[in-house]
Amino acid sequence: MPDPVPASAPATITVATAAVADVPDALWPRLAALLSDDERVRAEGFLREAHRREFVAAHALKRLMLCQAAGGQPRDWVFGAGPNGKPRVVGPAPLHFNLSHSGGLVACALSADVALGLDVEAVDRPAPLEVADAHFSADECAWLAGLPEAERSLGFFRLWTLKEAVLKATGVGVTDGMHHFSVGFDPLRVSFEAPAPAAPGPWRLVQQPVGGGHLLALAWCGPEAVVSVQAVQLAEMLAMAQRAPLAGGATKTR
Repeated sequence: MPDPVPASAPATITVATAAVADVPDALWPRLAALLSDDERVRAEGFLREAHRREFVAAHALKRLMLCQAAGGQPRDWVFGAGPNGKPRVVGPAPLHFNLSHSGGLVACALSADVALGLDVEAVDRPAPLEVADAHFSADECAWLAGLPEAERSLGFFRLWTLKEAVLKATGVGVTDGMHHFSVGFDPLRVSFEAPAPAAPGPWRLVQQPVGGGHLLALAWCGPEAVVSVQAVQLAEMLAMAQRAPLAGGATKTR
């Protein structure tokens, strides 16, 4: 009798969130130093300090998570554009990532197994319900209109985060395709108008509250995955990265 075929390890997705308010003022120059020259130029393009700090924190978190997963130093990672302009890792490390930030919270999703999309939105604010018709499908608008008035703001963000996560998983921008598919609840699901995007398997969605006033959504197409969502401190991650050995899977910038 042949030996049994060992079961393959399940796909995994790691999501980390970090509160910008938890970052000490003295740490910001050190976080900015982790970014590439292009990323720092983009950060300086933000007029508001709050938006600039969210950008720096999100991209520092991305680099620190990649170091934890594959070694190397934060500045070593190089990024390019994949299909539809979606950011990707350049080099031998087969890692997929996606970033989001809103209302003082930054988030990064990382997986060696599946391409993914991530969105996080602050929900402790009124939703722009007036734009629902411009971005949601007829079924989604009907679902939203059927909610009690007090629940419509959160309902808007439940729809928005899922739809943006799906679009980011495909690399398509918000203005290009929000009307071409619908998301639903109980269970979480997505349905596309023809033609559906080419994909290696069924679409899977995760949605949960994070950070005391934010909603997070994750989307990927492929096998089921074990999803871990955790709050982190950027100061602790930076200290760990500085103690790590230089060897790793990153592509060198210098």
